[in-house]
Amino acid sequence: MRVAIYARYSTDLQSERSVDDQLALCRERAQNERWQVVGEYADRAISGASMVNRPGIQALMEAAAQGTFDAVLCEALDRLSRDLEDIAGLHKRLRFWGIEIITFAEGPITELHVGLKGTMSALFLKDLAQKTRRGLVGRLKAGCSTGGRTYGYTSVDAGVLTIVPEEAEIIRRIFREYAEGRSPLAIVADLNRERIPAPRGGQWAASTINGSRKRANGVIGNRLYVGEMVFGRQRNVRDPITGKCQKRLCPENEWIVRPMPQLTIVKLEVFAAAQERRKATCQVRLTERRRPKHIFSGLVLCGCCGASMIMTNKHRLACSARTNKRTCDNARTIALSEVENRVLRALQERLLAPEVVAEAVETYRAESARLAAERAKAGRQHARELAAVRRKIEAVVNAIADGDPAKPLLAKLKALEAEEGAILARAPHAIEDEMLALHPRAVERYRQKVEQIRVALTKGDEAGREAVGLVRELIKKIIVMPMPTGEALHLTVEGDLAVMLEQERSTNEKSVLMVPPPRLERGTSRSTI
Repeated sequence: MRVAIYARYSTDLQSERSVDDQLALCRERAQNERWQVVGEYADRAISGASMVNRPGIQALMEAAAQGTFDAVLCEALDRLSRDLEDIAGLHKRLRFWGIEIITFAEGPITELHVGLKGTMSALFLKDLAQKTRRGLVGRLKAGCSTGGRTYGYTSVDAGVLTIVPEEAEIIRRIFREYAEGRSPLAIVADLNRERIPAPRGGQWAASTINGSRKRANGVIGNRLYVGEMVFGRQRNVRDPITGKCQKRLCPENEWIVRPMPQLTIVKLEVFAAAQERRKATCQVRLTERRRPKHIFSGLVLCGCCGASMIMTNKHRLACSARTNKRTCDNARTIALSEVENRVLRALQERLLAPEVVAEAVETYRAESARLAAERAKAGRQHARELAAVRRKIEAVVNAIADGDPAKPLLAKLKALEAEEGAILARAPHAIEDEMLALHPRAVERYRQKVEQIRVALTKGDEAGREAVGLVRELIKKIIVMPMPTGEALHLTVEGDLAVMLEQERSTNEKSVLMVPPPRLERGTSRSTI
């Protein structure tokens, strides 16, 4: 029987040896049962609460779908997952593919194991969260840190906090200047000019000082600076779709506040003055201050420093490093409407040009053919290696059958079988060859997508918003580069959009120039605008 071994440990606090020990245990079991190990998969320092962000389990399921093994061998069912829904789905898919799950703790896994052990694992996670919180509250009562490092303090003697004098002086300076009326942007500009490291290294930003008034964080909102440690302001909730943790604010009456006068850095009256000024500058309702996202939100970057271009008012984009940190010399701004109009006009005018489509189709096919040839060559090499090692295995088996000394031959046989398993594990994936063979369908989808964009853009501004998702699929980033005074800003588009557009130069400074690369490559391409 061909088996794949899976191992996992949960956190960085556990030993790296945990996975190695699990793998060794499974190898020994496979050897005793005369099973052939065809692959080993592991996730290190990753929680079993979700399968989404675990590359090891994802690779295992991809190999299972291709039928490369007959069973999954692991130490216990909770190594595969501690989530009831995930383990039930995993078991269901593996059974559909004719693959069995075998563990040391439970043996062959059945639906009964999935129900009972899955429920126990889910309860374990809930109980672990409660015990973790209880432990953190205990550390809080003992005067120890309950989280990451806070600027102005360091931990000594099992987590007991103590003040860092140099950083404490920076904290007092920030509070003093802020209470006197200086803006956070002016404060961080001076700090960055003096090359004072930010709390997490690098440069200071206005958001480092402001933080969130609702979440009571940021330098200005941190009550630890007046000798009060606050615990339980937020909790982590795992998104069942993405597997990522989201932080959600807890009701203020659930917060735990412990006085720690020995950690006071800022006088209470200075802290109160800063809060009054902060409150006065936050009178505008959040719904009124929040600006709607535009078509290219998050895609427009400064060509001087690489920082994002953000909305400085309702109409114009500016470098965020210049706006928030004063660390970039690019003071040029560009109207959002200009960026949208230049890029979308180029899409509308040239995207469906017959010669552009024909060139894109032909280049795609040529690249697919090249990759397919390389894949076929790798497949032939893999077949030769596999055939060679199997001939050696057959020769050893025949020698044992003819009565040659068995002990040294068995050792050699074991080594050859391990080599065979390694070759099988790195076999080229058939699904990739299938994707290459289906390139005409991909081209047709490309034609349909471009036509949808063209139709949506010709309906007018409001209807054109329908094309936002389609356009964003084609563009990875738009780089805005300032030119000498009096010249229009140059734009550079990176992404799949670039390979669709013909080379064209224009004397109109408001037009868009997009230059395709010499040949299509899978991945990011680049075009100057």
